[in-house]
Amino acid sequence: MDETELNAIRSARLAELQKQALGSRAATTNASTGSGGASSESPSASLSNTVAQLLEPQARERLGRVRQVRPDRVEQIEQYLYKIYSMGQLQGRVSENEVVRLLESMRDEKPGVKIVYNRRHNEDSDSDYE
Repeated sequence: MDETELNAIRSARLAELQKQALGSRAATTNASTGSGGASSESPSASLSNTVAQLLEPQARERLGRVRQVRPDRVEQIEQYLYKIYSMGQLQGRVSENEVVRLLESMRDEKPGVKIVYNRRHNEDSDSDYE
């Protein structure tokens, strides 16, 4: 085999692999959007997938870390982001700084439990007996 035959085989194989990759991406896109028939995903999983596409990679990582300790807070943020996306108020992708700002704004506003000690002062002291 000479060099031209090898290059032809390589380019044919590369084209075949690219075609397969595009086909598999289209299949996963159809499955995630639900147009591929009955969807086996739960609504929250589809919401998470949609929101993940709206986030920059660093923001996605941050939400993943927060999800480990506060999944309820991440759900609130995902619902909020989906709502503003569906209303068309979201311009561009959401950055990590915006995610941090959302996390801070959704922080629990109720104050913590405060314990107050009421100490009684006895009018009777030991010095009275002298």
